[in-house]
Amino acid sequence: MNPDLLNNNYLIIRNFISDSEVKNLTLNFHKMNEEKPFPPCPQVSDSSGLIDSILGTEVLCLNCAKVSEIVKSTLLPTYSYIRIYKSGNELEKHTDRPACEISVTLHLDGDTSWPIWITTPYGEEVSVDLLPGDAMIYLGCIAPHWRTKYMGNNYTQLFFHYVRSKGIFKDAFFDKKDIDVAAMNIPQRDFDKRGHHVVYDKLLEEYNTL
Repeated sequence: MNPDLLNNNYLIIRNFISDSEVKNLTLNFHKMNEEKPFPPCPQVSDSSGLIDSILGTEVLCLNCAKVSEIVKSTLLPTYSYIRIYKSGNELEKHTDRPACEISVTLHLDGDTSWPIWITTPYGEEVSVDLLPGDAMIYLGCIAPHWRTKYMGNNYTQLFFHYVRSKGIFKDAFFDKKDIDVAAMNIPQRDFDKRGHHVVYDKLLEEYNTL
């Protein structure tokens, strides 16, 4: 895998998509939300989001080869999620479930800057500020990440996730729900408050051999 990703837990990709793509995605996602409001997001109180929309799935699939090339590992798509944050929203510190092994957070629009925080392998807490069209690729299962309280009014972010085709979570492709993590005999190292996001020592060990 990309050594910079392994050494930092994240990569910043400026201009991951063009300005015209940003405008098109933002316009269409907000139009979708106006026509049929997105349901409440269970992870961030008072925000809204939509899993696996056609538009989000297009972005997920069309960028699979691009993200694979960046991380230097063949990836399989799992799912996409569009989230619209509001004033006062806060993303609690957490790690992600197996389907989010290689995650991409793509900034579309917002009325004020709002950095995402992430922990490096050395325990350093780093803030990353993204402009529209910028993306952060990160190791969602092993790198705690979060956002402090949002002080603006609206902030739109698209997430799309992948697993390595030869990794221990490869069976989670297309976000298959039947992956039996318990049967894999992987020791659990940490839980978040909701109990379903875990950090696996075995996954970390596997990364260290790449």
